Amino acid sequence: MSGHNTEIFRHIDGEEPLNDFFVSLLARSDISRILNTIHDDIEFGNEASLVATQRSGLQDHPEGNTKRRTLDWVVRDDEKLVGYESKTNDSLESDQLREERRKLDENAPKRDVYLYAITEDVRKPDRSAEFTWMSWSDVGKAIHDIENKSPIIQLMSDMLKNEGYDGFRGFTPYEQDEGWFIKHQNEAIDLAVEAAERAEEIEFYHRDRIDPHNRVQDSVSTVKSRPSRCLGPSYYVFPNHPIGYQETETTYNIRGDYGWYIAIVVPALHNQVYVQMNVYLSKNPEFRALFKRNATELSNIIDTEGMTVWPSWNSLFQEETPDEFDDPDRIEKIFEKEGGKRKYKRIRMGWEIDTEKESDEIIIETARKMERLHEIFYDGITRRKSFD
Repeated sequence: MSGHNTEIFRHIDGEEPLNDFFVSLLARSDISRILNTIHDDIEFGNEASLVATQRSGLQDHPEGNTKRRTLDWVVRDDEKLVGYESKTNDSLESDQLREERRKLDENAPKRDVYLYAITEDVRKPDRSAEFTWMSWSDVGKAIHDIENKSPIIQLMSDMLKNEGYDGFRGFTPYEQDEGWFIKHQNEAIDLAVEAAERAEEIEFYHRDRIDPHNRVQDSVSTVKSRPSRCLGPSYYVFPNHPIGYQETETTYNIRGDYGWYIAIVVPALHNQVYVQMNVYLSKNPEFRALFKRNATELSNIIDTEGMTVWPSWNSLFQEETPDEFDDPDRIEKIFEKEGGKRKYKRIRMGWEIDTEKESDEIIIETARKMERLHEIFYDGITRRKSFD
């Protein structure tokens, strides 16, 4: 934090307190400066003012609305009326957005109307309504990067950082306390989301919400006796796939039998990052046959690309120090004779990312390695059938 006591943020527990705190700070600051920082599609004049909040809504209600909708906050300048609907724990509803849009129209004679929805989603929710989507993470990053912050803007930045909305800023040095684990998990998520955004032709796999893979818990007694374990997953595994892949595989489930995806992997107890191609040879005989048939070609590619192979059981949960191989002859033998069996059920191929670099360099390198795996293991949006 920047000198502010984090105790003041303990009252922000949920969507409404977050909105109230944000809006109260917005009202006491330079509104146009803040909004012009977080928007790149519209620009507010210096006369912009806060005209409605969740506590004091717009006055006029359109006859077509079935409910008396109240936007979280509304800003007006000489040319436009802009409404904001914020969601953190709840999901957006199309009916709500349509009615809020009508309410803005009703209260904006001779002004342009804009409706923005700000959520925690990693991409725009698919809703049948006229609105523009923003993520709280993007809002937090934009405000964090404001130079020469006033005390109010600094407090707003600190509040959003406390909520985990300031983006990936690098990893916090390891500390053996609860706070570090929470920070580390959030930093891993921020990195995974931002790297996927930077990578060409690749998208982050998720089901409505971000779901770190392999969420398996160990026993308390094991954690207490073995410092290499923690109650959460041993690794945070963030799957990615080519844009459009999910549409071609209508029953696609990354946890199921498909087992072929690009992953960003972050150990739960270390500031390390790996970009890996994950292939579950034990789950699909087609994959086993493919690797056996192309063992020589694949081992040559791995050698040429400077990649490492990490074989394992299907679950990474029991893994403390993974086996790793970079000798092409040994890798060829694994693919040809051992793939899919015992501790060679799951094959991970890729690189470790240098986390001593600046945060933006880490993001860029992670994205570029994801793109390279896409080129090697996919033909557009389909899995490669050969590696000649």
